[in-house]
Parts: sequence; structure tokens; C-alpha cells
Amino acid sequence: MTAGLQIFDANGNPVLDATYRVMRLGGSRSLVGGQNDGVADDRLLQGGWFSFAPSGTKGDAYLSGGIITPRFSISGNVLSWTWAAKNNATYDTYQTGVVFWGGS
Repeated sequence: MTAGLQIFDANGNPVLDATYRVMRLGGSRSLVGGQNDGVADDRLLQGGWFSFAPSGTKGDAYLSGGIITPRFSISGNVLSWTWAAKNNATYDTYQTGVVFWGGS
């Protein structure tokens, strides 16, 4: 009899097996609005992923300004984020939050 982790759905189809690759959390960082940055993590080389959790909703937009969200990219083992410049320093707002990343 073999042993190991196996999970099946209601129809008996395997959903997870000990040989499957499962996403692993690599880390997290709070983003400072307007500060371009990045992080190197070799786990991103194995099929990287990221998720951004905004610190709060800023609304869709304002009459005189807008919400500037971070733009993310993965290249090799580096996850980086950039912010567009503010068009109006008084009314534009950066959407801050936490980015989570990892590998599969």
C-alpha cells in the first residue's frame, strides 16, 4: 500500500497529490506610494506569483485627481513595482498596500 498526501473532489478526481507543486509564500512588503522598488527571491525562478492587497479603498477617482496604483513585473528572480508620476500633486493619490510573492 502506498502512502502520501492525496486530496480528491466529490467525484473522486484527484485535486492534490504529493507530486504536485503548490504555491509557496516567499515574503511580503508594504509599499510606499511613489517609491519604485523591487525584491530578489530565487523562488520566483520556479514559477513566480504575486498578489497586491490595497491598504484601503481610495474610490474610483476624484473630480480633480485620480488613484495611481503600482505596476508589477517579474523578470528572472526579481519582482519589481513602479508608480506613474502624479499629474496633479494636490489631488492625485497613490494606492498603498502590501505585496505578497512566492514560487510554485
